[in-house]
Amino acid sequence: MTKWQRISEAEKQIMEIVWSHEGPITTAEIIEELPEGKAWKQNTVITFLARLMEKGIITAKRIGKANHYEACLTEQEYRNFETRQFINDVHHGSVSGLISALCENGDLKKEDIEELMKRLKE
Repeated sequence: MTKWQRISEAEKQIMEIVWSHEGPITTAEIIEELPEGKAWKQNTVITFLARLMEKGIITAKRIGKANHYEACLTEQEYRNFETRQFINDVHHGSVSGLISALCENGDLKKEDIEELMKRLKE
């Protein structure tokens, strides 16, 4: 498996745009799709994209005058990676430690527990 790195909240906002496209996307298209209130300049977006490439999250292909960016992993693959990292960092790799914490805090509803039991039986 590829060794990915965690991404910042700002990089995650860029990735949500990249993941929402079925194919490659340009910097200009990313800037157009930024949420209202995000007035990042082109250089800022390019910096985030460069960091994402360094982390192995996206690739870039030069077509004409523009780079076209594409994700190297799906949003679900990244979520799974983040979940594994969280369990390793906070619960020392113990899934049961995570579940115990959720139970102790009362964060699991009856429906959650039923769904969990169903998944474990599979």
